[in-house]
Amino acid sequence: MSKRIFNRISGRHWVFAALTLVLTAQGVMAEDGANTWRPVYDVALRWINFGILVFIIFKYARKPLVNFFKEKSAAVKKEIQAIEHEKEAILVRVDEILTARDQSQEKLEKLKARIITQGKAKKQTLIDNAQKESKILLESAHRKIQNQIISAQADIRAEMIDHAIEMALQKLPAEIDVKDNRQFYEHYLESTKGL
Repeated sequence: MSKRIFNRISGRHWVFAALTLVLTAQGVMAEDGANTWRPVYDVALRWINFGILVFIIFKYARKPLVNFFKEKSAAVKKEIQAIEHEKEAILVRVDEILTARDQSQEKLEKLKARIITQGKAKKQTLIDNAQKESKILLESAHRKIQNQIISAQADIRAEMIDHAIEMALQKLPAEIDVKDNRQFYEHYLESTKGL
């Protein structure tokens, strides 16, 4: 089993381990005393432990991490698709609202034009009716005035006739004599004979 593990370690890992040993060994070579080997040993073991930890994580945690990231990626993709679908639905709804607004604006303009047209027609009808009524009132007033004039003329004639008769009754007895009276009488009798 150790051979398998040993064979699976790639060349990069061997280079990394060798480089770590070389870099940490310089501190050991620079020291002359026997007491200074412990700190270098600790650092070397830390690097070796770190390498072992990296190997174990790479060996056993690589697939679960890759699967985890794939699952997260798929979940994020689904979420992005859901958000894009929502966005498309919202854009469609916005387009519908804008279309409805434009249609309602057109309806409002048509309604306004129709109301204005009806108002003008109603105004013209009212003006025509008012003109007809004023014409009728003027004709009625004209007839009343004509009737009053005719009545006044008849009253004046009657007064003039009464006044003329009165004057004639006052003047005629003095100017008509018995001879004139007889002529009137004969003339009256002749005019009544034919009846």
